[in-house]
Amino acid sequence: MLQSGTLVKFDRTKQFIHVESLGEGGTGDTHLFRDETTDMLFAFKKYSPKDTTYIDEFYERFVDEIKILFKISHPNIVRIYNYYLYPESKLGYLQMEYINGVTIADYKPDLIGKSWEDIFSETILAFEYLETNKILHRDIRPANIMIDNNGNVKVIDFGFGKELTEQDPEGRSIFLNWPVSQHANEIERGIYNHQTEIYYLGKLFSNIIGDDLSNYKFEHIIDKMVKISPNERYKSFKDITVEISQGVIGEINFTTKDKEVYRDFANILSEKIYTYYNYYEPINDLNVIINSLGTLIRNNSLESYIQDNSGLIKCFINNKFTYNSHNDIELSIVTDFYELMLRLVPYKQKIVLDNINVRLSMINIEIDIDDLPF
Repeated sequence: MLQSGTLVKFDRTKQFIHVESLGEGGTGDTHLFRDETTDMLFAFKKYSPKDTTYIDEFYERFVDEIKILFKISHPNIVRIYNYYLYPESKLGYLQMEYINGVTIADYKPDLIGKSWEDIFSETILAFEYLETNKILHRDIRPANIMIDNNGNVKVIDFGFGKELTEQDPEGRSIFLNWPVSQHANEIERGIYNHQTEIYYLGKLFSNIIGDDLSNYKFEHIIDKMVKISPNERYKSFKDITVEISQGVIGEINFTTKDKEVYRDFANILSEKIYTYYNYYEPINDLNVIINSLGTLIRNNSLESYIQDNSGLIKCFINNKFTYNSHNDIELSIVTDFYELMLRLVPYKQKIVLDNINVRLSMINIEIDIDDLPF
């Protein structure tokens, strides 16, 4: 019998066939391999620094990159599959998703079909996810934002990444290695946080879009992202995604049917909630919402109406609430909305969720006096 705490080694060799080199860097090389069993292509990043002066520090940073990548999962962030460490030699390998595409600086919307608005929205969505998970990228430059051949944004290279803690809420002492004419004010005070990443990401898009920025739908958003003073800048990536979403559900290639499905669902959901107790706390994880809706539909699949309105409301909010318990929410309305969400690409899912959040945030909040400490 296997006992808890027993060290188990899986030493069976896997075979990979080398295809080609993908590039070289200061801390190692990247190569393309084919898995002999699955026939899948993988990018292998070899940690092997050319300069061995800070080899111990760089190796620790490489291990930190592994830890960060294994904690995150997002369609617009490179996916990690495995790692192989040789600490005695200060060497290691990362087995990652192979991104067949170009850097954001070389992206041509006319060839792929996704507009700069789409690319911008997906990139912001990826960084909002990192912000939610308290992870700083700290190396925002064109080479680290890829666009694959299907037009999907992929944020890569977390070699300078940092997972924030309550004791260390900012990522200090990192200076970006791509040229910008002016740095954010907080850099001079040794501060680097998610609001700083907003600045540099805005600078990146401003530089890439260039002269066409004046005709760009989100020009006003980028203008606010690149404010030198953090007091004039967006406070969070969440603020940016909400601004992108507000008022654009009818503009970003949603069909008339999609909009009808959304409105039917949003209307009946918001109408069922009377008040919140003390605060409004939405659920922002799309996967959690979609999975919860799927479970709700399955549990009511033999009914014509949802049998517990609170169960539907809890798919979207975490806090306590009062609600109308009359069972008149048609299962078909919820099912149509669920199927719509499954069809949409992630950034469009986020637009729909942000529009629902705006509706739900308008509902009255009642302060529960009994909850006051004194």
